Amino acid sequence: MVQKFKEHMASLLGVTEKHRFLLGVSGGVDSVVLAHLMHDLNANYGIAHVNYNLRGAHSDADEQLVRNLAASHGVDCFVKNAPIDINSSGIQEKARDLRYNWFLEVLKRNDYDVILTAHHADDQLETFLMRLTRGSGLRGLGGMQDKKGVLIRPLLAFNKNEILSYAKKQKLNWREDLSNSSTKYLRNAIRHKVIPTFTGLATDAVANSLSSMQYLRDAFEAIESQLEKIKATWKQDGESLTIPLSSIEEFNPQSFWLHHLFEPYGFNFKEVKKLLETHSGKKCTSKKYVLTRQRNELVLAPISTIMKASEDYYLVPEEGILNPIKLEISSNVVTHPLTANHAVLNKEKLDFPLILRRWKKGDAFYPTGMIGKKKVAKFFKDEKMSTLDKEKQWLLCSGDDIVWVVGKRINRKFEAAANTTTLHIQLV
Repeated sequence: MVQKFKEHMASLLGVTEKHRFLLGVSGGVDSVVLAHLMHDLNANYGIAHVNYNLRGAHSDADEQLVRNLAASHGVDCFVKNAPIDINSSGIQEKARDLRYNWFLEVLKRNDYDVILTAHHADDQLETFLMRLTRGSGLRGLGGMQDKKGVLIRPLLAFNKNEILSYAKKQKLNWREDLSNSSTKYLRNAIRHKVIPTFTGLATDAVANSLSSMQYLRDAFEAIESQLEKIKATWKQDGESLTIPLSSIEEFNPQSFWLHHLFEPYGFNFKEVKKLLETHSGKKCTSKKYVLTRQRNELVLAPISTIMKASEDYYLVPEEGILNPIKLEISSNVVTHPLTANHAVLNKEKLDFPLILRRWKKGDAFYPTGMIGKKKVAKFFKDEKMSTLDKEKQWLLCSGDDIVWVVGKRINRKFEAAANTTTLHIQLV
């Protein structure tokens, strides 16, 4: 097993001597074997253990065994006491999240390169069956990966019998967690009630299942590669994304691709499909994002962006304003060519403080370069502005009159004229 482990580690990481490893060790047979295998490789490693105090003296005995193991190997041992209420819901999930978050803290604080956990092939099959009962998609049914970021699971290539055989042959000491025999947890129920029957169906049931899971992981990698190509056609605009309808409408089956493209943002593919079939201006929301239908595109923006944009009334004194946008105001003569971010106005017609606000229904002004009056909504339409752009657009007003659609067009009633005091406002 040592040689097989060494070769597998090399396939995952290359030269192991170049890495510093942090091992998650519970005190059970799997993690104890992992520690001994790393010791046999003369690897540079430390051990981390979490005591949840869920089993009283038994939990403390687990901790002591791990401390003794680290001492016998001559490596650092990091222990965290993190009591969890045994009567709380989702104990296993809470313990897992706490454990991994703390492992990452230890890794960063002590300059380790990777985290090793002792998940093995039997755990992989249990994970598959658990996720199957929960209706997981391809990503979930592919199971755990050998390598994901800084997390490595080098024992996935070994089954439980191999691990136990090695432990007994080496006469290792480990602790049995009695809670593993309880079937109140889904994983344990699958381990004790389902797996024995399943593996009894055929001698190669486990091996074939693990091969199928690898095929699923390969399929998902191929899908992710295609998703990246699709997303490469999406245009980043600040915190928002503009998504051409042409990049998503022709895919078949559409529900499949819509799910994989928009589920990461919290949208159900049915919501997105309805949006594609409706008219411009319609939107749907998830916990963190807003997805808006435009003529030939969708606009995806964080809700936080929209929330920031809802602060829609600010007073602007003659010295200018820094937030929510920066406007510099001066009476200096402008000698350089002006852009849309500059407004040269007749100061005599302005009543300070000016007002910076969002547009509202019924707003109208007299745009420079045009004849007559125009509603702001019509101006936005002519400018082909998206719904998100409209919501983010600022108006600078004097009393009830719009002076400047900031960065777009000024009201000709306030244009600087000959023999008047000129004021220069710049959007910085």
